Amino acid sequence: MGTLQTGQEILIVYGSISLMYGFALGIPMSSIRMRRPEAPRHLTVAHLSAIIQGGVHLALSIALGFADMTSWLATASAALLVTGSALFVSGATLNWLRQAGDHFAERSLGWKLLSASGPAHLSGMAIVTAGVIASI
Repeated sequence: MGTLQTGQEILIVYGSISLMYGFALGIPMSSIRMRRPEAPRHLTVAHLSAIIQGGVHLALSIALGFADMTSWLATASAALLVTGSALFVSGATLNWLRQAGDHFAERSLGWKLLSASGPAHLSGMAIVTAGVIASI
């Protein structure tokens, strides 16, 4: 295997942690489902988003290897993507733990974290996309 860039390593480590966290959230979800017909919406969002984002980060580590950009820019894009994902999953988890109803109406702390995830995700993804297109 070739040498990995720091940005790729960041995405691989976070992707693995995200998958582990998402799978771990399956434990309380299963426990709740044994007693009730539905799992809490915010727990479901946290569980699924952690699993999906974990896979996305692992895939983006490959895309970053193809991107035509400086090492510091690749690292910055990975940091932005990981920050966005951590904020998103943390927001969903907080909404579940605090039993938020309509987090948009409540403007819960979880909603604030979810909202803050957007700019980080979009910025990081724009950098990776530009780098991949530049390499073609």
